[in-house]
Amino acid sequence: MRVPAWLALVAAIPLLGASAFAVGSDEHDHAAHDVSGNPMAVAVEQNVKHVDHDAGATGGHVVAEAGRLYVGAYGEGFRIFDLSEPANPRQIGAYLPGNRTDAVPDAAVYGRDGSKRHFAVLNGTRRNTATQETRTDRSEFFDATDPANLVKLAEFVGPEHGEAHNGDIVDSRRLWLPSGGSGVSGDGRYGLRIYDIRPLIKTPIELCQPQAVDNPCAPVRIFNGNPVTLWKASPYRGAKPVGAPFTHTHDITAYPNYPVRQANGTTALRDIILLAEGGSYADEAGNTGSTFVIDITDPRHPVVMLRWLHERGASHHPIRYHHEAQFLDSHPRVMLVTDEDLHHPCGEDDGADTVDTAGGGVVAVRLNAKLTRATELSEWFIPADTPAPVCSVHVFSSRGSLVAFGSYNAGVQVVDYSKPSAPRRVAQGIEPGTTAWGALWRGDLIYAGDMARGLDTFRYTGPD
Repeated sequence: MRVPAWLALVAAIPLLGASAFAVGSDEHDHAAHDVSGNPMAVAVEQNVKHVDHDAGATGGHVVAEAGRLYVGAYGEGFRIFDLSEPANPRQIGAYLPGNRTDAVPDAAVYGRDGSKRHFAVLNGTRRNTATQETRTDRSEFFDATDPANLVKLAEFVGPEHGEAHNGDIVDSRRLWLPSGGSGVSGDGRYGLRIYDIRPLIKTPIELCQPQAVDNPCAPVRIFNGNPVTLWKASPYRGAKPVGAPFTHTHDITAYPNYPVRQANGTTALRDIILLAEGGSYADEAGNTGSTFVIDITDPRHPVVMLRWLHERGASHHPIRYHHEAQFLDSHPRVMLVTDEDLHHPCGEDDGADTVDTAGGGVVAVRLNAKLTRATELSEWFIPADTPAPVCSVHVFSSRGSLVAFGSYNAGVQVVDYSKPSAPRRVAQGIEPGTTAWGALWRGDLIYAGDMARGLDTFRYTGPD
């Protein structure tokens, strides 16, 4: 996927509850996204205009690729839309088998004009796995060149390869990085997994055998390991603490050709990922997760450059669940780290006591040019006057200094980070019954995948 233009983005989605076939400790599992739609009857449109709605299926994660929109259908599968008329996406394909938990898609295109092939991947977590025959921890790979006739090329099933709440393609590197997996007995061995997808894109369709163990089209894993183990051995750690044992990977965001200052003062282009370690969602005290900055320029030998731990203290609201980390489009050294917390209403914790009273918010963190040190700049929460009973940020994207957050019952929240130390809300779009999963910018449009409503399209009309 490509968001924004100068980088390849790998977004992500939450790790869900345990099952009879779960791997790792239940305390590390994320709660299900079973949030009821916002019961408000009147739409809120502040500096946005709602221009289109498609309720053909549930909604979810949204990615754009080569004039198409791939929209996860929560629990069902995914749909494909044509963007010839960006404000009026038209469905041109779908894969809706059901029993697919989160159902997070991604896509890529390879080949020259006249011979281009479109590829899509759909991922799922273990949450709805009831029996060995009905596993939902599966990743499915498709040829989507003809969106009306998808062809399954490969499939992974089970915790070692199949479980991924997102499994995203780093287009230019021919890599697939699935997030998720606690590892056997919580040892974190599947915390970072990197796959070569060249077999998928170079093998003729007629040779693919999705159910075969030796399927020639299946991506090949070239690395898996525990990020904490990598951090412990990192040449960048110095005297920094190793920290707590690894829990699980919730999200990975990839930035190929990212400028990094070297020890000799020069700048080199490196392939960097931000890995959000979710933490223990059941821990009321929070701050059990972390965010890793990892160099994967050599994908077989990744190196951790930093393990960021949220500062503690009265002025720092604890992060209950490290959901996602991305660099801000307009400030490439500013990292936004989000907290998914569905336990509290809208508004900011006043810090007057030890009881958390704020919903999931966002921490802005400035990294140095070497990506080895971090300074926290601000914390932002959806304002208390927002008409939403369940208030937490979720999947997001940025356009310049503007960040659009999918925010469950709070719909789409748009925040201006032109001054990262003082973010401010400049727009919001809340439609009746909303349970917005994520928000994706494309020009002045924002596409919102909504678990209750399907796909909503908003036009941003506020200040730049």
